[in-house]
Amino acid sequence: MTTNSTPFTRENITTLIYKRLKNKLMTGGYKPGDVMLLRVISEELGVSQTPVREALLQLVSERTLNMERGKSITVPVFDKKRLQDLRAIRLKLEVMAAEYAVQNITDADIDELAATHHRMMQCKLNEEREGTLLHNFEFHSTLYAASQMPDLIAIIEGLWAQTGPSLTYLYQPPFIHSQGAHPHLLVIDALKKRDTEGVVTAIVDDVNQYGSALMQRLPEEIA
Repeated sequence: MTTNSTPFTRENITTLIYKRLKNKLMTGGYKPGDVMLLRVISEELGVSQTPVREALLQLVSERTLNMERGKSITVPVFDKKRLQDLRAIRLKLEVMAAEYAVQNITDADIDELAATHHRMMQCKLNEEREGTLLHNFEFHSTLYAASQMPDLIAIIEGLWAQTGPSLTYLYQPPFIHSQGAHPHLLVIDALKKRDTEGVVTAIVDDVNQYGSALMQRLPEEIA
């Protein structure tokens, strides 16, 4: 298989698989405790097991996945303390990304954020977990991309890949809804005014509000 004149090497395929798996982790496509079966993933993606194994081992090295004693690879089950720690780190970094984004955001970006939030809310009203998580990720990804700081974004995405599976605890019927205006709407309103403080306040509220709700929905054995 080639794209124009560039052949797909095993490294190319491994990178593509890595990105696909990481995106699925970030958007709640896997649940805590899921076993990442080589055969199943390779069949789903239509590739051999070797690049899948390499991609999984890369995610293990990044602490996104766990390697068990029997050499099976699983999605970690985080306890309350670990999730709170990850939320605190995310908050610091996402605030930084949002601050820089305000300086570079375009009107087209803001329109895209509004459209993405609308899609997310439609999925949320229908209690569609995967769509809700996907569009929520797209909203934050679009915002932070405007920071024009790819290294910062890469770190944030690594944290999302770790916490994404745990969001499946939160988005189970009945879905939790914001009291008052959704933080995303406050982000959009502040961006239109290029109000950095307003954007930061809304991001902090978003992360903390849904982080606290997640704590309340953790299974008893890990809460």
